[in-house]
Amino acid sequence: MKEINILKKELESIKNNKQTEIILKEELNNKDKVILKYKDKKLEVEITGTAKYSSIEECFKIIPIELFGDTTKEKLLSKYKNNISVYRIKYDSEEIEEIDNQELLDLIKVDTLKKNNIGHSSINVYEVECKNNKQAILKIQSLFSRNDLYEEYLRIEWLQNKLNVPKIYYYKELNNKKYLLMEKKTGIPAYKTDSFYDIGKTLKQIHSLPINNCPFKQNSIDNLLENALKNIDTIYPQVKELYPNMSKNDVIEFLNNKKPTDQVLVHGDYSLPNILLDEDNNISLIDLGDVSISSIYFDLFYLRKSMIRNKKMEYFDELLAGYGIKELNEDYMKWIEIIDKALV
Repeated sequence: MKEINILKKELESIKNNKQTEIILKEELNNKDKVILKYKDKKLEVEITGTAKYSSIEECFKIIPIELFGDTTKEKLLSKYKNNISVYRIKYDSEEIEEIDNQELLDLIKVDTLKKNNIGHSSINVYEVECKNNKQAILKIQSLFSRNDLYEEYLRIEWLQNKLNVPKIYYYKELNNKKYLLMEKKTGIPAYKTDSFYDIGKTLKQIHSLPINNCPFKQNSIDNLLENALKNIDTIYPQVKELYPNMSKNDVIEFLNNKKPTDQVLVHGDYSLPNILLDEDNNISLIDLGDVSISSIYFDLFYLRKSMIRNKKMEYFDELLAGYGIKELNEDYMKWIEIIDKALV
């Protein structure tokens, strides 16, 4: 496994879940595992996202400075100049972190806490048994981290009795941490199954929910378009790698003229690890922090991407049959692929 030297402060920030992005000179790919080290201290991390920018200033237009830990913008500006590679990293520690929350401790059996390292966020996830003997999932997030546990809490609450999502047992922010305790849904993740007709039907069910009172609009088509156009100079080099024949003006014209026209509720990360199937193929949904009004193609793009990554594309036509469509509008899929470069 490749070993890479980093600064002491970076190592500590990553270990303490205060840093989820790092700039490295090495060429790495998604799912690569590497050792980050400072002298004799080492951390094994997984690369969960990659992006290249022409300068650190362009990087800051997409990635908030806070995701680089405790460092300052001035230090990053002085250290990194042009053509930088930014990697999203996930550090999995087997250590059980201290819970400084008596209300929560009164609800759970602390000796049953078990770390769950599935997923790619910076949130620490545990399986735990409650004192009422219910099995639960406990998520703990530092206030400094990238993913917003509060947003997930709001969305799960809103989805109660609408979809098969976990019940909320407890949420609180205390001592610079966020705590979310919820029902543990049972089943196997979709990358271990071949029941993609049912997965397509469930996606159609999500997209058929009424949206007239939905407050979550961060991924609406208008917001996605505005964000992509605002950052077009930053994302264009990445788009050009995908579509070498498109000029920047071509990309702008495409984004303005080929945007999806539908509007539905989307899961926001309808990828195979977030879809659980029980023995009767009943489906539960987890990791709901990106639920929003958007286009059906927002979910279909990330679902197809997940199926490619998990070597399940042979079932894609079956999934579309379950959803009720025969083929995709590839312009809309391309549109989502482009705006994805402007999303953190």
